[in-house]
Amino acid sequence: MKYIILFLTTLLFCTNAAAAIKINDPQALNMDDVQSLGVIYINHNFSTERDASQALEHAADAQGAKYYHEMLIREPGSNGNMHASAAIYR
Repeated sequence: MKYIILFLTTLLFCTNAAAAIKINDPQALNMDDVQSLGVIYINHNFSTERDASQALEHAADAQGAKYYHEMLIREPGSNGNMHASAAIYR
């Protein structure tokens, strides 16, 4: 039983270490010591802005980014699609 708990705890820490970290506006302005990887865009039918934010995090992870800064999340029309974008950094 101890080994199962130890394994699950280790797995939890490994999973969290790989996730891209969301940064805010002041932090994004001070990202001089990291490499910019560009901007990611997502247009999808999300239920909430939180879903769009999670999709940006997953997309940043897929691009190998360590940090991401949400630049835009909005629903432009009545069709339900949300436009989301984020700058990503390594």
